[in-house]
Amino acid sequence: MLKPQPRISSVNRTFWEGCSRGQLLVQCCRNDACGRKVFYPRVCCPYCRGGELDWIESSGRGLIISHTTVHRPHHDGFSAEAPYVFAAVEIEEGPCLYAQVLDAPTDNSSLIGRPVIADFVPHGPDLHITVFRLGNV
Repeated sequence: MLKPQPRISSVNRTFWEGCSRGQLLVQCCRNDACGRKVFYPRVCCPYCRGGELDWIESSGRGLIISHTTVHRPHHDGFSAEAPYVFAAVEIEEGPCLYAQVLDAPTDNSSLIGRPVIADFVPHGPDLHITVFRLGNV
């Protein structure tokens, strides 16, 4: 079964194109007084409200700040993968992303503080999606 697909728009198209090339892209505020990294894609900076955002490539490295083990997915397209870990990951550049952590233990042991690295997996026709893999401890 096909998994739910993102709604690609002019605001987020660059992000999704990056995923399909194996790049984790985030926005960066061009205001010198701000300069914060922004995720999810937006039309203006949520911190200073500046309207000029550039796209930069993230290192893809981060730390798990929260997680859960999904036993019963909300969409049949994910059923074959259950159980799986879904986590909030703070990437080095600052923003928090939510994604599946592949090959993570599903025994409810704590993964908080564990390093991860971004990876990209097929998620439908001509689309890849960001996932994370556990990094070295």
